[in-house]
Amino acid sequence: MFFLDLLDHGFYIAFIPWGLWLFPLGYLVFKSGYIPRILGILLIIACFGYLIDFVTIYLFPDFITIREFTFIGKPLLALWLLIKGVNVEKWEKCALESKCT
Repeated sequence: MFFLDLLDHGFYIAFIPWGLWLFPLGYLVFKSGYIPRILGILLIIACFGYLIDFVTIYLFPDFITIREFTFIGKPLLALWLLIKGVNVEKWEKCALESKCT
């Protein structure tokens, strides 16, 4: 049981880097314009969701986590990239220009 508890604690500690990498990814998606901005917003929300989950798991262990509600940005981004992809015309136009906005 000791090692199973260690596994759980390690899993919850991994929420920190999982959450922190979603903020710059969400910001870049939001600013890029190649992918819908709502996906960037959902990724930033997921970032804070993971960090809040980490804090609540250790400070309030009986409290319900919000992980079930904040993870939706990651699979939606993956599905968007697999099905739709980026806006190719905008990508090529930006590649030809010296400065992209």
